[in-house]
Parts: sequence; structure tokens; C-alpha cells
Amino acid sequence: MRKSLLRVLPWVVTAGLLFLLFRRISFAEVVADTRRAAGWMLPVTFLCVTAIYLADSFAIWKTFGWFLTRMSFKDVLLVRGATYLLAAINYNVGQGAIVYFVHRTAGTTIVRGIATTLLVLGTNVLALLFLATAGLGIAPAVPSAVKILVAVAWGGLTVYAALIALRPRWLDRPVFEVLLNAGLAGHARALVVRLPHIAALIAFQYCALRAFDVRVPLVDALATLPVVFLVSVLPISVQGLGTTQATMVFFFAQYAPGDAAKGGAAVIAASLVAQAIAFSTQALLGVACLKSRVGRALQASTLQAAPELSQSGQGSPVQSP
Repeated sequence: MRKSLLRVLPWVVTAGLLFLLFRRISFAEVVADTRRAAGWMLPVTFLCVTAIYLADSFAIWKTFGWFLTRMSFKDVLLVRGATYLLAAINYNVGQGAIVYFVHRTAGTTIVRGIATTLLVLGTNVLALLFLATAGLGIAPAVPSAVKILVAVAWGGLTVYAALIALRPRWLDRPVFEVLLNAGLAGHARALVVRLPHIAALIAFQYCALRAFDVRVPLVDALATLPVVFLVSVLPISVQGLGTTQATMVFFFAQYAPGDAAKGGAAVIAASLVAQAIAFSTQALLGVACLKSRVGRALQASTLQAAPELSQSGQGSPVQSP
């Protein structure tokens, strides 16, 4: 019963947020705005998605090389590309396939692979937390709920950092080995190589907004987009739908032409079209990568991983584009 509720909850949150948004903002206006994007949007956002893919793969390549096993950058590119498609179907299976693939090809233990994957995901959120915190100081306005979220995240990070530094004996378990051995310095290294990925995400969303004539000043975009990303990765909605659009309307509707409703329609259109371009590009990339030698090996790993991982459902942390 509990697992069923966890599977349904993200859909309920997504539907509820979209319903509330479209009570204030005309759905017809959003649809009309999707046709008003600048002609350069498709090629520019495609290049941004490509940069996101390369930067994400680079961060995984370096982090896995430091804490799990060395792989060629080409293999990481193929694995990461293939898992975009797998994760769109089931996030857990997509992440688990990486672990099983490395286990089968390099002989690493599954537990160590899971721990390294957690380090990758954790440093992604950590980078967003640092940038979002910096943004709170210069953003024009931030909802109190976001401030509470950031404060809670800092509280959790403080406890986590203390545990990594003190290494209590009760944490001496295989699943925590990578995180503990990485130490604060190792976490910092993994964080540094993650920053190009975050920069590419910011460029992607900024260009999408500009394509719809939402003229956000660059400083404001740098301050608030990490907050948007931090909210979107919360495991409470489906692929960040609803949470992303609601947060972007709050921050960026004021920079679009027209009144608040028209500005909100332009922001939602920009967000949805950008997300559609990202998903389409990643799906095509996934199909291409799955046809490679590495992709076929990954599919075999997925068949092995799926029975275990699918039990935990699909309400997992959302990937950014």
C-alpha cells in the first residue's frame, strides 16, 4: 500500500500544480506562445543539451575513475547516453543499469557502484545548494518555502559533513565505504567537476527564456535558476513537471511582455518547449547509444537489474535535462 502511494504521489503533485497554474494562466495562451519561439531556439537549445550531456558524462567519468574504476570516456558517453532513455522509462532502472554494467565489465562490487552513484547524485544536489544559497542573497524575491528548503538542506549537509569527518564506527559498512573514504576533499573534487554540467543547464534555460522574449537579466538568471533546479530535483513530481513551471513563473513572469498572466504563459511555454526538446534529444541519443556494443551490454545489465530496482517505483529524484 505504501509503495503504491509513493508511486501515485508524484503524479498527484504534478497534476495539482499544473491545475493551479492553468487556473491563473490561460492554457490557450500557453499553446499560442509555443508557436512564437525565436527561430534560433531549436539549434541553440540542441547545442545546450549536447553540452549538458558532455559535461554530465565528464563528471561521471572523473568521479567513477577516482572512486570506483577507470573507464574510457567513450564508454562513459555511450553508457550515459543510453541511460537517458532507460531513466525516462524508470529512473531506478536507468541508474541501476550503470551500476550493473560497471559490475559486469570491471568486476566492481554492486554495493560500491551504488555508493559511487550516490556520490555523483549527491554532488549534483550539493552544487545546486551552494549556487541557490548564493542566489538567495541577490535574487529579487524568493518564496519563504524556498528559504526553508535551503535551510533544511544546509542542516542535513552539516550533519552529513560531520559524519564524514568523524567517521563513527556504526557507519563502517560497505555501502558507506566510498562516501567515507572520499572524505571532504574527495567530495570537493567531485563537486568541482560537476560545475560545468550546472553551467550548461543554466545556459540551456536562459536561452530558452530569451527565445520566448522573456528578457531575464543575466545576474538574476544566475541567482535564481539554481533555485529552480533545486526545487525541480525534489522527488515529489514527475520529471520535474509542475514544480519547475511554478517556480519559473514566480521568478521570471515579470520579465516577459504584457501583464502577469501573459508573462506567465510565455514562461510556461518556454519551459515546456525546452523540456520537450531536451527529452526528444536525449531519447534519440539513447536509441543511438543502445545500438552500440556498450549499449547492448548495458541492456543485458538492465535485464538483470530491473527485477530488483523496479520494486522501488518511479518516484525517484528527477534528472535535470
